[in-house]
This record gives sequence, C-alpha cells and structure tokens, in this order.
Amino acid sequence: MDPKELYAKKLEVFQKTLAREEADWVPSTILNAGGSLYYVGKNVYDFIGDHAGEAKAITAFLDEMWLDVNFATAVTCSTRVSETFTTAENRLTKDGTLVHLQTPFMQADEYDQLIADPAGFVANVLLPRKYPYLYENREKTKELLKIYAEGQMDALAIQGGTTMQYLAEHYGVPSVMNGGCQINTPLDHIFDYFRGFRGTLTDLRRQPDKVKAALDAIWDYQCAPIVAQLYDPAQGMPFQPCHVPPYLSPKQYEELCWPYEKRFADWITASGGKIVSVLEGRFGRMTDCFLDAPKDSFVLFVDDDDIYDVNERLGQHHIIAGGLLSVNTRMMKIDEMKDGIMKLIDTLAPGGGYIFAANKCCLTPGDVNRNLIDCYNFAHEYSKK
Repeated sequence: MDPKELYAKKLEVFQKTLAREEADWVPSTILNAGGSLYYVGKNVYDFIGDHAGEAKAITAFLDEMWLDVNFATAVTCSTRVSETFTTAENRLTKDGTLVHLQTPFMQADEYDQLIADPAGFVANVLLPRKYPYLYENREKTKELLKIYAEGQMDALAIQGGTTMQYLAEHYGVPSVMNGGCQINTPLDHIFDYFRGFRGTLTDLRRQPDKVKAALDAIWDYQCAPIVAQLYDPAQGMPFQPCHVPPYLSPKQYEELCWPYEKRFADWITASGGKIVSVLEGRFGRMTDCFLDAPKDSFVLFVDDDDIYDVNERLGQHHIIAGGLLSVNTRMMKIDEMKDGIMKLIDTLAPGGGYIFAANKCCLTPGDVNRNLIDCYNFAHEYSKK
C-alpha cells in the first residue's frame, strides 16, 4: 500500500479505537527514546548534524515491524547540551543512552522561599547553585545559552520533525502525541527537579504541610499558564510521565496529586482532547482516582501494573495502552508469547479502547529486539482476524 494510503488507514484505525469503535485491527504504538538505534548498531553520537541519517536509523526497525502510530520516537537531549551542561538532570551517557540523573539542589529548609516566589527562587537561588558556570562572565554565559537553545531546538524541533516526517513518508505512521506539550503535576516537579527521590519522600514525612503549600505555588507558576488556554487537539495529545506516584500511599496520592491531575483532565476535556499519561511503575488502587476524571480524557499507558486489573476497573472509562511486557521479549521466544498476546487482544480489544504496546520505553541496547518485532507483527495479524 502507498505510504499516504497506509497513513490514512492507520490513522483511521487509531481514531476509531479512541472513539470506542472496533476497527479493522487493534492499533499499536511505541515509546522509543532512542533504543532502536542500537538495533542497527548505532547511537545518537553517530549522527551529530545528520538529521536525515538519524531519522532513517532510529526508524529502521520498522522495515521489519508493523507499527500503527508513533507516540514518541526521539532522543530528547542533544549531545552538545549533554556535554556542556553536566549538572542537568536529563543527559546522555557515553553510549548515547538517555538518562535522568537526579541532582537536587534545593535544600530542605528552603520551602518558604519556593512558596513565596517560585520564579524568583528558581532564577536567583537554584540556577546559580546548579549552573555556577553561567555566572562567571557575560560573554561565556551568552555562548552557553546559545549552545542550550540551539541544541534543544535541534534535538526537539528539527530532529523530532525530521523523524516524524520520515515515519509518515516511508512507513505511513502518523505521530499522534504532542512532544512539545509535556505536563506534570506539581509534586512530580518537586520530585524530578527540586528535591529528588530521597528529599521528596523525606519531606513528605517531616514537613508535609510545607510540601503541600508548595504544590499550589508550583501550579500557579508552572501549570496554570498551560491550562489557561484552550488546547488544540490537532497538535496531538499532551504527554505526561508520572514519576512520583508509585512511591506514595493512596492517601498521599489522593491529596497531593489527584486534585491537580483532575484540573488537567478538565482542561483537556474542554477541547475534546486526551492526555497520554504514562503510569510508570505500579499505581495499584490509586488508579481508581481516574474514575473521577471526565470519561475518555486519558490514554492510560500501563507500565508495571496488571493490565487486566487496570482494564477491569478503568477500561470502560479511559483508553488503555500497553500489555506487552518488555522484559519477556528479552527472555522468551515468540512461540512462548503468542498465547499471552492473543489473550490481551481477546480480552481488551472488543468494543475498541485498547492500544497494543510494549510496557516500557525503548532506551537501552536490546530493548528493540527480534522477539519484540515478532510480537508486534503477531499482534497485528491476530487482531485482523
């Protein structure tokens, strides 16, 4: 089939699934942060300045694998930024693997400053502490900021756009997520960028009132400007990686995360869109909170939770994605996995509302492998029946 015709057909199948209509097959998707480069013996350092070459290499596994829609296929950090800003959380290892290294610079006794003026605290306290080399002299600072701006533009806009165009033109794969609109609840901001894993969980025990007060301040500073504008669903679905919830009690999640999650849900519903929320780790019964969100306001990407349990409780209220355990693709053969794939499709697909996908993002060597490819192909062929 011509890529243009294939693109239209795949998009139709995906849109029907989101509308809870049974399509001609179950759509598949993937989260790929560069792990597919290793499948062809490459990494991001092999393509510095070569956007077309990287787009071809990062998607080359699709010469062998069926994929309906692209949620994310990109290395979201440039090599130059990673090498220059060595204290940044998101950067690349020497082999090109994208990692998030928590380097919290906020101290436990600084919540009052954060609460009083989040923007001022970030600009006047955290940035000088985290990036002291930005404050040595004006000319050096200008050069460093230029590296950052050009590097992020290159990685996110130019390379991302080139890859999405290549996916569409060569494989007929539409990109349906808006990589430029990443949202997080305020507690995830504290967890990811202010206090880190240990600091956040310690603060929740020792000074919960301070943490709670900081959430509204961060919302007003970081999130309110996003939800103040009507979202355009034509840009794709906003992306939400959920990091802190697996480390919370259900009570903490309901009090500290869900009120803000619900605001995001109401915001996206007003435009008729959906949020791709990646439920990283195990959420357990905390996912019941999503029953309070407007129907079908989320595509819930299931990670370590039992997808059948999540589907039983939420499958009629939100779209469910996932099901293929990435660890099994490394340890088992396709013939050992066929029964599980058939069960996934037979159980979750009837009536629409289910997207087949590996439960983990492809990041490291071996994440994209022959067995993963065979599983996607088998799922596609079986669901056509």
